[in-house]
Amino acid sequence: MIEVLLFMSCTAVDTDRFPLDRRPWVPVFVDGTTERVGLRELFVRAGELEGLAVAVPPAASGLMRVLYAMAARITGLHQLPNGGTEAWLDRRYELLEEGAGFDPDSVNAYFDRHADGLRLHDPVRPFLQDPRLSEECSGSSGVNKLVMSRPAGSNQVFFGHFTDAEPALLPSGEAVLHLLTQLYYGQSGQCTPRTVAGQRYGNTMAGPLRRSLSCHPLGRSLYETLLLGLPAPGTWPQRPDADLDDEDSCPWERTELLDPLQPPKPAVGPLSMLTEQYQHAVLLRPGPDGHSVVDAVITWALRTNRPELRDPYLIWDETKEGVLRKRYADAKRALWRDLDAMILQNRGDGGRRPPVFDGLTGLQLPEEVFRQLRVTAYGFDQDGQTRDTAYFSAVTPLLFPLLDSTEVEADTALALGAKEGREAAEKAAWHLVTALRAAWRTYTLPFTEERPRTERTATAAKNGPAKGEGPWPEAALAAYWPAAEECFWRMLDAEDFTAALPAFGRIALSVYDEVTASVAAQPRGAKARESARGLVRTLLVHERGRSR
Repeated sequence: MIEVLLFMSCTAVDTDRFPLDRRPWVPVFVDGTTERVGLRELFVRAGELEGLAVAVPPAASGLMRVLYAMAARITGLHQLPNGGTEAWLDRRYELLEEGAGFDPDSVNAYFDRHADGLRLHDPVRPFLQDPRLSEECSGSSGVNKLVMSRPAGSNQVFFGHFTDAEPALLPSGEAVLHLLTQLYYGQSGQCTPRTVAGQRYGNTMAGPLRRSLSCHPLGRSLYETLLLGLPAPGTWPQRPDADLDDEDSCPWERTELLDPLQPPKPAVGPLSMLTEQYQHAVLLRPGPDGHSVVDAVITWALRTNRPELRDPYLIWDETKEGVLRKRYADAKRALWRDLDAMILQNRGDGGRRPPVFDGLTGLQLPEEVFRQLRVTAYGFDQDGQTRDTAYFSAVTPLLFPLLDSTEVEADTALALGAKEGREAAEKAAWHLVTALRAAWRTYTLPFTEERPRTERTATAAKNGPAKGEGPWPEAALAAYWPAAEECFWRMLDAEDFTAALPAFGRIALSVYDEVTASVAAQPRGAKARESARGLVRTLLVHERGRSR
């Protein structure tokens, strides 16, 4: 009887604190279905799990970084071996070649060691939260503020009717995902005020991944995906001082908390690089049953920005000033348009592909793993401060034809062809939009003074002002880009981009004719339509030259 009571008492404590290593909260795909698992089960069964089934892309992006750090600890790949980078790559090669999964003893040893820091609602060490906020913040942010797809305060309703007066409770498992979204993609600007040592501030800086496109290698199982996504030692931050005693670690592995008023220390290895770049401090308030979150505090964690760091999963573009800047996510831009920037080593524009791809060549991976390599991209279309537009995810086809180069620092001909294809598609889109703008301006020019004023006024009201691009370009691009994407993949499958420009030109010309067809029967419309059509037809000159 005593044993039963002890078991019931321990179960109640665990339920209240929500241990993330044991509670099923991570959505995963397995055998064509979706189920939820705890972190411990996730790593033990990683070889049979197909991948994450997280419905919120920015949450998946943040969770992947947490899982990478845990995988590195469990396998020992968080440290540089005596043999340097080559020895590190050899060790990962062996783990991928074995393919069975993570060692269960190593998995259990890791989670047993750090169980105290992996409780979501622990009063002393809540997972990735700051318990001091309960005393340092006089108010709360609300559970609606935690979920970026919910309206908070006086913002408009877009995804559901949630109000601060009647907030909908959030299951604790889902709250973890939104916690990660806030830490990695949180907004800048006004936040719930926090007072530390008599200093009160009510503003914060943006999360490290805000408005970014995050690219992650994808294997045949979650086990392969996590190993493929581990950044190689060459991408790790270097210790600024050889005598630095700080050990590289994750926040849940330590007992001490950040000093919010002190300048943050730089990352000293892959673990801090992946898991400790956040600028926000969050504290979740659990419901009485411990299975839900009823309130949250979201505020500032630091008063100064963290030292600059090149995230290994982002595409980096060079600005006119020669500074590398992360490529922003754009919900209107399909993933294939970023494919060449994702894989090319020598981009020619000064930019940089995601550094994680530097360790993913045919020479560094087992052939059966390399030939099934794909990429998942997670994007969150946001501005730099508070506005969130849309999030999305996409998966590439197999990438080994694009990466399978016999030379270490050379790009394949097909990868270079993909770049030419993307440039041709964008050139055709530019010609299409330019032609439609010109045609619209010609079509909507004011009538001559000989026409009655009433007729001129009615026409202007119907067609809109003469200045501006009019409705045609937007409608045309909505039709052009899906057709261009199909054309791109066909050329990639055929491994031939030699006729890319005329191919995309034909698509653009067909769309031009379709969009302007409504005015073709009018003399004025036909004249305007034909006067600008040559801007698109010029793309077909190359094709006629080839046929001769």
